Amino acid sequence: MSGRTIKRSTADIKLSSYDELFGETPVHADAVEVMIKELYDFENHPFHVNDDEDMAELVQSVRDKGILVPLTVRPKDGGGYEIISGHRRKHAAEIAGLFKVPVLIRELSDEDAVDIMIYSNIQRTNILPSEKAMAYRLQMDMMNHRGRKGTLSSDVIGKKYGDNTRKVYRYIRLTYLHKDLLDLVDNAKMTMQAGYWLSYLDEQGQGWILKIFRQYRKLPSGRTAQQLKEQQEDHVLTLDSAETLILGNSYRRKVSLKPKRIDKFFSPEYDAEQIEEIIYELLEQWKNEQE
Repeated sequence: MSGRTIKRSTADIKLSSYDELFGETPVHADAVEVMIKELYDFENHPFHVNDDEDMAELVQSVRDKGILVPLTVRPKDGGGYEIISGHRRKHAAEIAGLFKVPVLIRELSDEDAVDIMIYSNIQRTNILPSEKAMAYRLQMDMMNHRGRKGTLSSDVIGKKYGDNTRKVYRYIRLTYLHKDLLDLVDNAKMTMQAGYWLSYLDEQGQGWILKIFRQYRKLPSGRTAQQLKEQQEDHVLTLDSAETLILGNSYRRKVSLKPKRIDKFFSPEYDAEQIEEIIYELLEQWKNEQE
């Protein structure tokens, strides 16, 4: 293990000190150089590190100026360091070809580490709903582990990060969505309100919603999603009832098959009923292959 451990009381690491820790300032005097291979991602880190345009700009900045703001890490059991803040900077340094990066080594409790990790990322303007949801869930689980449950935890989290209690709770509910449904929320194809209500559906129910979406490219509105939740609570939710709510009773796709194109596949002894039955059998086989 390289570098030197710098102990610092957790009392020194509060929300009021984040500007000092993460502001655009020159490398701190107590920063040390650590090999990148000794750095490990924060367990269950909820924020994505994407190779996008912003990352390309960060990589170029690292090549031109180096790492201006040191990563914050804490010693890891068994050797090396766990990254608390700086996952994107570490990734950019790797792409830029660096082998070492400056870090601030801090002795942090799990709760303080989660606080700093979330706060250092939550202020980003392009944060995804899933990222905020997973971050709030991580914070909630940490607080519940320490005996602060329910509304109290949501209220504390909201005050920390600038959301009201209800919004915090609704974000956390998104973590109960199937990943593919959560991706639809992230991509703005489905509203957060709809995602919130769908999160109450069990695995089978959410699977039906995905099946309907993949077949018809239709998703429920917030109000429809709430009705789906109510149907499940009343034990009457089925694939058919979900289709009716999402598609509407009048939803029909009109498909016409041209006789000239069909005739070339069948000899004259096949009548219309036989042809139709064969087509349905083939479509059923194709459907099963897609699942």
